[in-house]
Amino acid sequence: MSAETSPHTLGKRLFRQTLLLALALSVVFSAVFTVAEYYRSKASLNESVELLKKTHLDAITAALWSLDHQQMAAQIDGLHHYPFVSYVAVVDQGRIVVEAGTRSDLFGDVRRIDLAATYNDHQMPLGYLHLEIDRQAIMRDALSTAAVTLLFQTLTITIVMLFAFMLFERQVTRHLAAAADYFTSFGLAQVQQPLQLDKTCHGDEIDALVEAFNRMRESLAVAYQQQQGMLQAVRESEALLRAITHRIPNGGVWVVAADVRYIMFEGSLVETLGLSGQETLGRMPGELFGEHLAGRLESCYRLALAGETLSEEIEYQERVLWVQFAPLADENGVVMAAMALGIDVTERRQIEAERRDMLQRLGQAHKMEAIGRLAGGIAHDYNNKLTVILGYAHVLRLTGLQGKDAPEQLNQIIKAAEHSRDITRQLLAFTRSERVNPVRVDLDRLISQSSKSLSRLIGEDITLSHVAGADLWPVRIDPTQADQILMNLVMNARDAIAGNGSVTIATQNIVLDKGTAGHLQGASPGEYVLMTVSDTGCGMDPEVMEHIFEPFFTTKEMGKGTGLGLATVYGIVRQNGGAVSVESAPGGGSAFFIYLPRFVGETPETRRPGEGGILPARTTLLVDDDAAVRDVTALMLRRLGHTVITATSPGEAIRLCQQPGIVVDLILTDVIMPSMNGREMVRAILPHQKAARVLYMSGYPADAVEGRGAVDADAPLLRKPFALDVLREHIGQIMSAVH
Repeated sequence: MSAETSPHTLGKRLFRQTLLLALALSVVFSAVFTVAEYYRSKASLNESVELLKKTHLDAITAALWSLDHQQMAAQIDGLHHYPFVSYVAVVDQGRIVVEAGTRSDLFGDVRRIDLAATYNDHQMPLGYLHLEIDRQAIMRDALSTAAVTLLFQTLTITIVMLFAFMLFERQVTRHLAAAADYFTSFGLAQVQQPLQLDKTCHGDEIDALVEAFNRMRESLAVAYQQQQGMLQAVRESEALLRAITHRIPNGGVWVVAADVRYIMFEGSLVETLGLSGQETLGRMPGELFGEHLAGRLESCYRLALAGETLSEEIEYQERVLWVQFAPLADENGVVMAAMALGIDVTERRQIEAERRDMLQRLGQAHKMEAIGRLAGGIAHDYNNKLTVILGYAHVLRLTGLQGKDAPEQLNQIIKAAEHSRDITRQLLAFTRSERVNPVRVDLDRLISQSSKSLSRLIGEDITLSHVAGADLWPVRIDPTQADQILMNLVMNARDAIAGNGSVTIATQNIVLDKGTAGHLQGASPGEYVLMTVSDTGCGMDPEVMEHIFEPFFTTKEMGKGTGLGLATVYGIVRQNGGAVSVESAPGGGSAFFIYLPRFVGETPETRRPGEGGILPARTTLLVDDDAAVRDVTALMLRRLGHTVITATSPGEAIRLCQQPGIVVDLILTDVIMPSMNGREMVRAILPHQKAARVLYMSGYPADAVEGRGAVDADAPLLRKPFALDVLREHIGQIMSAVH
């Protein structure tokens, strides 16, 4: 302990200050006493002078009256021996008669006492007594008395103060020194050792201080133990956090306080990024990660401090970091800080990019493989149908139409062409590029109408049966699509049966709850019509069942199937808001379940194509850049009773319509043509042919035509190829519509 803070220094300082104060007061009191003594001596002098008058004045007056110089000198000499009388003389008529002593300086006290004798009852002046009193003697006497008093007081005060100092030293300062030594060596490790003083007297303020300190020490000991427990828990938590963060591959944790300054960081990623130095504590995000990330990081941290949890991907030092920001709250839910858990996903992103690139290349390879498989399957079917068409056409050209087999041969040509058309539409349906016209359909009725054609399709060795549901709900679907579903499922069942077997088509109403709908892809709870197509064929194993709805997947030999049948079924059902499932086992047959939503409402009845007949005479402008299509279409129009004007290009059609005397009732035009599309051509013609109706035709899918802006979405469109009755129906609808 330094001398400036020693309790002994405190006692000495207190002793010195008290002693000086006592001495100062003693001096003051002595001065006051001296002054008082001076005035008391002066008053005593006055009394002595009066006494002199009484004792010596009559004798001096008598000696002067009788001129007894000897007696007068004796009296004067007696006065001079008084200690305060410095000079005395008898003066008569201005001359000194007798004197004794030495004249005083300027500070002497001069007294004049008149002398008079009584003669015949009269006062006779004789002179006066000149008396000088030494005031310095009075002062010396007073000062001497004061000095003795001051010396006595000083000795008394010093002795008392020394005793008080020793008493204070014993009763106070030595205990303070002992307490100071205890406090100096006191530490949290010695918190269990109490403060004890070697005292003989108890119950004073020092004991109260010791008791208060020991109580504080006990509280501190308890708090210290609690703090040690908390510190141990914090160390264990930090060790656990450190272990966890270091176990995260390329991971790190940053923690910020409420002012968005970093207070903690841990993890291998922190070290990798060079952000683990202690100098980074207390820094702002922008100071560590750069100003280009400052606003983004601070915004994320403040959202986390507000209680939100969010994640971001951040590019830093040519790395991609996935960072999740989250609040850190106490047991009361009060957010104290925000944490950012970062993981270096650079390698993962590179792998994902490489994987996407690989999948893209693989997809391209699969696409080329699928195109090859598709081309093989379609080429087989098309070549078969073209063989029929070309064969019968050549035979008819050689034999003419007079042979008895000519009508059947023509029918075979028509069927082959229609089947080729169906292949194209099946492809369009699979890609959902075909325009559909959904209407209210009774599935049982549609199945009954298709039973004969389906029976011919599967052959005589396979039995086709239909189990109609009771009070079957209607569905909303394009009838052509419903036919495609039936045809593809029945053909798939036929191909699975070797020899004799059976195919059953059953319908029923069903309500799907949430649990059941959850097991059907694309289905939601509600009312459905269930159509089941089951067979007694060879069945499928689970591996095949996983791929049956994939485009171009087929178990048939090369060239015997396109692999689009079941994929088309799946696409049509999903397009109409339904779901598909299948059950099968090797050797146990297969069952396909088609769920179509119940339709509640009414739709207009579809007009069926009419039978052969002649339409009212019309003048029709036919525009198509394909000569063969233009010739056969003109032939069909003339068959329907039309006068036909043909044009090979939009420009030629516009020039024809501008000629005087040309009146056109109907414009039948291709959509996609060189130099100008059909819609642009019609806009140029209609100002000259205001009464003309318009019917577009195209071999492209409707979506493709509309997407290219060649026709309006609501414009009537005739899809190629088309038969005579379809052409008649479309023309009839257009010409009968209100203009």
